[in-house]
Amino acid sequence: MKRHHLLATAALFLLSAPSLAQTPTPQKTVTGTGQLSQQDMTFAEKAAVSDMFEIQAGKLAQDHAKDTGVKQFGSHMMTDHTKTSDAMKAMAQRKSMTLPSSLDSEHRQKLDQLRGLQGDQFDSAYLQGQIDAHQTAVTLFRTQAEKGQDADLKRFAEQTLPTLEQHLRQVRDLRPNVASASGAAQQSTSFEQMMGKAVYGEDGGKLGDIADIILDAQSGQATQVVLDRGGILGIGAKQVALDYTLLNADGDRIVARQVTEDQVRQMAEFKYDDNTVSLGQRNGGGTADSLDSTQPRNPQ
Repeated sequence: MKRHHLLATAALFLLSAPSLAQTPTPQKTVTGTGQLSQQDMTFAEKAAVSDMFEIQAGKLAQDHAKDTGVKQFGSHMMTDHTKTSDAMKAMAQRKSMTLPSSLDSEHRQKLDQLRGLQGDQFDSAYLQGQIDAHQTAVTLFRTQAEKGQDADLKRFAEQTLPTLEQHLRQVRDLRPNVASASGAAQQSTSFEQMMGKAVYGEDGGKLGDIADIILDAQSGQATQVVLDRGGILGIGAKQVALDYTLLNADGDRIVARQVTEDQVRQMAEFKYDDNTVSLGQRNGGGTADSLDSTQPRNPQ
């Protein structure tokens, strides 16, 4: 009897116990840096550094800039990037992320260069740096919006991207007003004749060869030149973009005013996107000589 009673009890226990196959798997919540993907963590760190740089560079513009528009733009950058910095810090606290608390060496060096400039020289260097910085930021945030895995960081990138794109448009619109119109290369110059020509800095150093010319989609006017920088034996080769208004055509020699080789070396690589309108074709599928300079096109 006792044996039958024990067997019956064991059977009852097995029937009432939940099956292992039916036990729900606990959902993982992304709250710590160890659980964030490399893509997400890299984005958060670079975004934090970008905000710090923009705030500090904007403060310098208040003291060093000559042009009122440059001062106002710097103040605008301080306001907008303080907001995004505060939002990122709040998110980091919720997720137990550790964000950089100081600038990296690259951005510290850029700030040091700006500190040594005043007036027109500061205005030119600051605006060129802002164009470069916001091109990099737009690419960073667009990539995160498309490929980010953490939902909060992905949403943050999506919501911030339009503001960064607006900043880039603003600084591009401001740049020609600050640069001397008489010093800019003439728009009547055949764009095709510029392709492949070397561009030199004011210090005489070669900055690169013109590989492409970026055009305004509406007017067809040149806005930037893309320079090929070959590096040494192909090592370190990249393309960078300079504002077209900086160019001064002196006969066959093209000089970028108030730009040095060292500054260009530190610029981020230029990246085409689907909205880029240029004279050439970005993947080497043709040459600018076969194109009509009055007919801008989207490179494919």
